[in-house]
Amino acid sequence: MDKKYTLQGIIGCVLFGIGDWLLGFVDPAKVNGDVFYFISAGHGAEYPSLKITITIVTAVIGVLFMHQGCTHISDLMKNDKDKAGASRVFAFLTFAWLILHFVVTVNVYAYSYMCRNFGNEQAAQLSQDMSKVLSIGLYLSYFIIAVALIDMILVIAKGRTYLSRKEAFFTPLTWIALIGAVSMLLPESAFSKGLYTFCMNGGMIVWFARMLFWKKSVNHRK
Repeated sequence: MDKKYTLQGIIGCVLFGIGDWLLGFVDPAKVNGDVFYFISAGHGAEYPSLKITITIVTAVIGVLFMHQGCTHISDLMKNDKDKAGASRVFAFLTFAWLILHFVVTVNVYAYSYMCRNFGNEQAAQLSQDMSKVLSIGLYLSYFIIAVALIDMILVIAKGRTYLSRKEAFFTPLTWIALIGAVSMLLPESAFSKGLYTFCMNGGMIVWFARMLFWKKSVNHRK
């Protein structure tokens, strides 16, 4: 995997991660009503619309970099069939990543806007309605991402990549789970919610960074 693609993957996830922290670093207290799962007290009337704008801009730019980094994970595959398959799978992952990000962002903006202009009860009702409509996109996105990351573990474990088989224990899913677990062990706060929101991009960043060191190690041995 060429260094430039690894760096583009890191840049893309960092840009997505900026949006994660803008969305997640808020008061995590629950709100009244059956609202979208991500919504908390910090997303009410005082939540700045500028954060939504920055989140959308960084995601649109970030996906261009992330797509390059993720689709070139296929370069780690040994045979052409696996390379073609991995390229498609991670292209789907990138698309699902963007959809997931937008679904959360739109729900946060709608709830905040309604709180400012129509009150908390109307905001909760809209959030509930939007959750019902958009949940299918959310679930499909999570499913596609999970399939891609689990498939990655399997091909590494089977020795079909240039990575050591033991790297199956250190894929993005490992780091995502680790960051997510740490966030849940911390006391409930804006930081713990922000860290949990960031865990997916954080896990990808750690993995891409490991690939940079793996490349250096390979070049050194040569």
